[in-house]
Amino acid sequence: MSDTATSRIWYVLLHTRGPAVAEGQSVFEHPGIAEHYAFLQRRVAAGELVAAGPLTDEPGNGMTVLALADLDTATRLATEDDQAVVNGVLQVQVRPWQVVMARGD
Repeated sequence: MSDTATSRIWYVLLHTRGPAVAEGQSVFEHPGIAEHYAFLQRRVAAGELVAAGPLTDEPGNGMTVLALADLDTATRLATEDDQAVVNGVLQVQVRPWQVVMARGD
């Protein structure tokens, strides 16, 4: 199943605490985190969200996986549409992920 013809690219958004979150404050206690949840709901409505959630071994960090057409779209959505990122509640790194096998394949 490692044939690139059957692979697809998903985009991983790696989220970390942003500068707007005070030292010692949980990202989840910051009122601006609601904007991140709204972003995720928009991705669900658009049929783009594969999965999302916090990383349990790194409090305040999380990961979102999106099925999108290209890296430019993923980057634009992650940095411009997610108001939690725009407002500094979260920082994001966008990474393309070549998926060669997934549940249901």
